Amino acid sequence: MKAVKYLFLPLLLLAVLSCRKDVNIKPQGGYESQLFIESILYPGEVPKVYLSLSQPFFNEEVTPQDMFARGAEVRLSDGTQEELLRPDSTFDKFRCRWAPFYGGAIPAEYGKTYELTVTFQGKTYTASTTINQAKANLDEVEYTPEFFDVYGGHDGVILRFRDAPGEKNFYRFQMDRFLDTSRHHAHILEVLINDCTNGEKFWITDLGRTVFRDENNDGQPMELYAEVSFEYRRGDTAYIYLQSLDETSAAFYEDIDNQLQSILNPFVEPVFLKSTIDGTLGVFGSVVRSDTVLFIYPQDNP
Repeated sequence: MKAVKYLFLPLLLLAVLSCRKDVNIKPQGGYESQLFIESILYPGEVPKVYLSLSQPFFNEEVTPQDMFARGAEVRLSDGTQEELLRPDSTFDKFRCRWAPFYGGAIPAEYGKTYELTVTFQGKTYTASTTINQAKANLDEVEYTPEFFDVYGGHDGVILRFRDAPGEKNFYRFQMDRFLDTSRHHAHILEVLINDCTNGEKFWITDLGRTVFRDENNDGQPMELYAEVSFEYRRGDTAYIYLQSLDETSAAFYEDIDNQLQSILNPFVEPVFLKSTIDGTLGVFGSVVRSDTVLFIYPQDNP
């Protein structure tokens, strides 16, 4: 019986391996790119509008320069004055590449309603947002070596504050830091070749993946746990904000997070992005930041 048993195991392994089949997929021609718009207004800052063209799944040209929608007409109006935004770019020292956008010169103001108008390839898209979110006040920021969410266990920071009463509020974590290439990204930097900084430190904004709601906590003390994206060492400094988003932007970024969960977990129901801009994909909204809190890491990465 033992001989039969041992013979059965390799036969079973052979049967499993024989089920494998390589399938060559040939991309179909005639792909039509779709415009993607992303713009978040911050009070006191000049507007930036990122316009990208979607690419086929197997297309290797995926840098912002490759996907930038050139030749668009982008206007922003607050009801009293209108501004034509011009093509501009910033150099991303993390990925060593240019990130193009359409930029303005007039800072956004709290309390105003803005309308965005984008005309591209004979089509016009419009969206509006009002910057009226209550500004959050951070009471305390604390380091935590471990907490758990739907993605598993993480180290991170705990943000404590009191929710603004009488309204729906949506929050997101933000951390700004100076880094060099010795501080790796949790998922990206280790496989990227950064050959443009030569040890120089560069500014990084780390936005939280999760959007938090004040549902069932109106006006109450809240405690948010946020994962950070970059490695750190004891004594590293960072500047932490709590963002207050408008409702439509919060829903859009929630969909993005839920879509990521569905990609990573085959048992999670697929999620489709719901655009906040009629006729195309994208989001146009606003964020009000809290005052910044200086944070110093008390230990090395666990």
